[in-house]
Amino acid sequence: MSITICTLWLCLILLVSSTGAATGSQQVNYVTPTSPAGISCPGQPCLTLDQYITSSSTYIISNSVFKLLPGIHHITRSFVARNIECITLEGDIERKSNPQVQISGSRYLWRYLLQFIDTVDVYISGIEQKNVGISLEGTENVTLHRVVVDGPITAVSLLNTIDTNISCCSLKNTGWTALTLRNTYNTSISNTTVNNTGWNGFNLCNSSKTDILHTLLNSTGWHGIELRQTNSTLISYSTVNSTGWNGIEIQQANSTVIYNSTVKNTGWNGIEIRQANFTVISCSTVKSTGWYGIEIFNSSQTTVTCSLVDETGWSGIEISNSTQARVIGTNITNVGWSRLDCRYTDMPCTVEKPPNLNCNCNNKDTCSSEPQNLLPPQAPGSGDETFIDDIVTDSKQVNITTPTSSVYERSQSSTNPTPMMSVIQVTPVPSVGISSPINYLSHRNVILGVSGSVATVMLAFIIVAIVAWIYRKNRNKGKSKSTCHLFV
Repeated sequence: MSITICTLWLCLILLVSSTGAATGSQQVNYVTPTSPAGISCPGQPCLTLDQYITSSSTYIISNSVFKLLPGIHHITRSFVARNIECITLEGDIERKSNPQVQISGSRYLWRYLLQFIDTVDVYISGIEQKNVGISLEGTENVTLHRVVVDGPITAVSLLNTIDTNISCCSLKNTGWTALTLRNTYNTSISNTTVNNTGWNGFNLCNSSKTDILHTLLNSTGWHGIELRQTNSTLISYSTVNSTGWNGIEIQQANSTVIYNSTVKNTGWNGIEIRQANFTVISCSTVKSTGWYGIEIFNSSQTTVTCSLVDETGWSGIEISNSTQARVIGTNITNVGWSRLDCRYTDMPCTVEKPPNLNCNCNNKDTCSSEPQNLLPPQAPGSGDETFIDDIVTDSKQVNITTPTSSVYERSQSSTNPTPMMSVIQVTPVPSVGISSPINYLSHRNVILGVSGSVATVMLAFIIVAIVAWIYRKNRNKGKSKSTCHLFV
């Protein structure tokens, strides 16, 4: 029976470890800069970042914290964290701007000098990176907070990621795109600025549930924000300024909301919507565009409400080959051709003004108050998030009601410094002409919760079966005594 008891203990440990119980403590590694030299360390080990990379199997492991001391940390090879859990790179967490910790390296084309692959629980904060990009591939639960990335080909790349939070960051002077998202789920980008990119500011492809809140994208060589084959994207309280092509490009996307945002000084269109479904532009401004203010082509169920389109090189809003497109309570002024240009559509070419319309958008740089009495559909308000330097600490639930009784509900968590926005329910109103709701449903939480429970039950069943087989085998052999050397 003793072998059975030992086996039970072993199985119990395996079961506990499989459910995510942490058994190890964090290893704190102090990182001394390459310049200035000779800085005293508050603890050991204390090596340069290059030295830690050289001994990566010893130091770049699960539950490791790298505390970078003030100065320049020059690296000559990639910092790669692969198949581990819980890793932190921490610089000046107290400073709100101009971090004194800088990671520098050569500007590699097609190579990132900070790479996190198949890694869970990554936290990077208080660091400025010169010519060094960040690559996240197959990661889950990642936070980039108060990180400055200056001068790489691509500042941050996300591929096959889940639950990524980018807050209070600055991405600038990139040769290509500042931030790319590929096959991502549940990404929050808040209080972040982009300046001077050779290509796009944000590029999203095949990504779901992305919130872009309080962002500023300035001087992009191509599009400010590009969405392709995306689902449930919210752009709220954000500004896109000075783009070589379109301010916001939306192609083959579903359920996109642009709320209380500004697009201006674009080389081509302000907002271009192509082959997209369920797009809402509400309480927003499109100004000074080289061609159309808003172009809607081959799309369905697009609503522009309570917005301003001003100073366009061609038509204010162009709608072609589209169904159920509505323009409601929107001012279109100073256009080069026509206010509305409608071709091959099922809608009247007019701006509707329902009698119960009350456009109270509270268009401010920060969300000090919640907008009220907006004609749906519209995005939820952005709550109490403030710009760049402040962090939300309160918790509340906000309900926005309209004269036609659409309800948007959102909950904020006080444990998340940059709360993600999630619409629980949107009830469409027939008078607005929207026949399907726009959903921001947290499907993944439900799916992972069920699959996690099923996996735990199956694992427990397998363990019990193994224990029973071992017990039966020992009993059949008639052994009365056995020795276990696993636990001494």
